[in-house]
Amino acid sequence: MATISVRVDDDTLRDLELLREDSKVDRSEVIRRLLDKAIKNAKLERAMQLLRERKISTGKAAELAGVTLYEIIEAMEKYDVYVDYTPEDLRRDLRRFPIK
Repeated sequence: MATISVRVDDDTLRDLELLREDSKVDRSEVIRRLLDKAIKNAKLERAMQLLRERKISTGKAAELAGVTLYEIIEAMEKYDVYVDYTPEDLRRDLRRFPIK
């Protein structure tokens, strides 16, 4: 595991301490959890952007975001991303990306 150093302002440090106290884990664990969530969210947002631009398929979006096909379809609804997706597209994606 690598080590990363980062400077934060006083408000962010206070927020981290509050989260640490609430979750009863050390500050490093709080930061790891927050960073993990931020990375997952960034990957999902990137996949949604590529879908909006019609640069990738729904199955590829799921792969890029690291989620299941069903999760990407739910995210598309949440992010108001609509693409032409035929029943044949769904069958192809289900063969390519089986349910985990």
